[in-house]
Amino acid sequence: MKLLNNFVSMGYSAIYSEALTLDAKAGLTPQVFNSVISGSRMDCGFYQAFFDFVLNRNENAQRFAIVNALKDMTYLASFAQAADVANPIGAAVRNGFATAVATGHGEKFVPALSDVIAGLNGVSLVEPPEM
Repeated sequence: MKLLNNFVSMGYSAIYSEALTLDAKAGLTPQVFNSVISGSRMDCGFYQAFFDFVLNRNENAQRFAIVNALKDMTYLASFAQAADVANPIGAAVRNGFATAVATGHGEKFVPALSDVIAGLNGVSLVEPPEM
């Protein structure tokens, strides 16, 4: 059950990260994204912790390393294979975390995946300081 819980939460992390990247590509900010999701039916404790990092840069909002997320998603892939279950979403989630680890971000906490995915796509989720 722990693996399934982590699969769902890491799936949310991957979805939030891609959605924020698309948001940035469209010229929007994480604050705009949050204004739609926060308080909606999609808001939950996991979302709040993830976005505490995205919006406030709270490094300790969700203390679970990307490398550990990759480990759990690798275990989940083995579990799915042993159960003879197609796992395309799990594979996609695992790939996102594997990319983050391969690019040197494994020790960062899971919400930093949002910055990794954004950076791979040439955008930033952090507003530049005002001059």
